[in-house]
Amino acid sequence: MLRVFYIGILGIIFSVLTNIFTLTSEMSFIGYLVFFFIILSLYLFDLMNFDAPSYSLKNYLTVLGINFIFFLVWFLVSWELWLIVFFMIFVSSVIFLRLVINLSVYNVKPVTIYGIGELKLNLEKSLEKLEGYKYISFSGNIDDLEQFVKNNKIKLLLLGKLKLEDKEIEKILKIKLRDTNVMGYLDYMLDIEKKIEVSYISKEWLLNAYGFEILRSKIQNKIKRVFDIGMSIIIGTLTFPVMIIAAIIVKLESPGAIIYSQARVGENEKEFMVYKFRSMRQDAEKDGAKWAQKNDPRVTKFGNFMRKTRIDELPQLLNVIRGDMSFIGPRPERMVFIKELEKQIPYYGLRHMVKPGLTGWAQVMYPYGATVEDAKCKLEYDLYYIKCYSLYLDIIILFKTLKTVVFGKGR
Repeated sequence: MLRVFYIGILGIIFSVLTNIFTLTSEMSFIGYLVFFFIILSLYLFDLMNFDAPSYSLKNYLTVLGINFIFFLVWFLVSWELWLIVFFMIFVSSVIFLRLVINLSVYNVKPVTIYGIGELKLNLEKSLEKLEGYKYISFSGNIDDLEQFVKNNKIKLLLLGKLKLEDKEIEKILKIKLRDTNVMGYLDYMLDIEKKIEVSYISKEWLLNAYGFEILRSKIQNKIKRVFDIGMSIIIGTLTFPVMIIAAIIVKLESPGAIIYSQARVGENEKEFMVYKFRSMRQDAEKDGAKWAQKNDPRVTKFGNFMRKTRIDELPQLLNVIRGDMSFIGPRPERMVFIKELEKQIPYYGLRHMVKPGLTGWAQVMYPYGATVEDAKCKLEYDLYYIKCYSLYLDIIILFKTLKTVVFGKGR
């Protein structure tokens, strides 16, 4: 919400300046393109956050540099000196607004954990990377908890236990009814880590869990289908020259087909043929199916580049248009791996309740997937996507995928 507010206010300021300087329609169009690319760049460089690290001089200089680059391009196109004044006013507004939001929003909150064992360790690891919270360790028993919370002015109490005894419930409820927010383990992982930990959920939890609207809402599915077709046409058109060049390089680099097809499992465990630019040697699976590995020796040099930038996935736009896949969803896997994963990972089959995607929440949140443990972690993000699906979440994934492409973080 803060990001939307930030972008909205900057958009208003930019529009006001455009009217003050009475720009022609052509100059206004260029100006709004400049504004769009400034906002996009701020997002790609993780400069749309409002927390302690964003106070750093380095970040403010980066914001200044991004604005300078795009305004310089605008100046070189028009050679209008008034753009210098426009630039100074707008950049001052960007930095001032950012500083105001940081000062008003950022506030370190003391947090502690009640519990022991693996759940507590998982929460501690998560808190290490969570900005805005100061972790204060609690090692006493339930009788000491209330006084500890009061003495340390704890604002958030996390429960590192799935089931509490009656005495614990009574004590913690008293704490909650005062001035401390209490959050259970699964709720924390859902709200903060944006995943569903399959090791700790049950059929009863699934029965009572809210969400999963995508499984029964015809309207949401129609909107998603329109989004799929629209994005496939737009991205297919924009990347067509890239696909032509990629096809030529694949053909020249090594013998074999330019595009290969492979059976993957889709919605309701129905198999379909998925299309990709060939990124491996022709004999890559002469010894049978294998997981893709980091620095996989079977991958060609250009194939490695295609994987990092997701170029190898572009032919799957055809799968999306045909309806085999969605633009965003769990990545489709091969049946030979699925049969094995279903034996080792609880609820793995739930990911097949929706269409697989060209990209997905698991891909942007957890980029590697070469082991059973990796597959389990990716499933946790896939289940979050299915539970919390919205068009807004699809757009977030789209931008995170763009960041992956720009910085070559794929595989």
